[in-house]
Amino acid sequence: MASMSYNFAFWAGGDELDPLSVYKQFGNGEHVAGIASLSRERVLAAIADHLAGWPWDGQILQPPGTNPDGVPAFDVSIGEQNVEFVGYGWEPEHANAIIDAMHALGLRLYDPQVDERFA
Repeated sequence: MASMSYNFAFWAGGDELDPLSVYKQFGNGEHVAGIASLSRERVLAAIADHLAGWPWDGQILQPPGTNPDGVPAFDVSIGEQNVEFVGYGWEPEHANAIIDAMHALGLRLYDPQVDERFA
């Protein structure tokens, strides 16, 4: 069963900046002035604490009970200023758990599919 991907991007700061422009700059590997730097260790701790029981091989994160070769699955990228989860075959409760984990770090969600940044 093929599933379309859905991107969830998170960062702190830059509230006055255009989020689509910021997202594109991250995609180009650029540093964005006004966006807070991230601690990889804090991101890893938030994933471990808030998504306990979710198997993760350092790249692919899956909810408990998922077939390791199947979906739902989230491809995780941790950058210097942002974290991005690319989801496949996910349910709303999976996305909400990820959003809660990143929100605990003070990171706001940007949804590039609809060009909206959430509080």
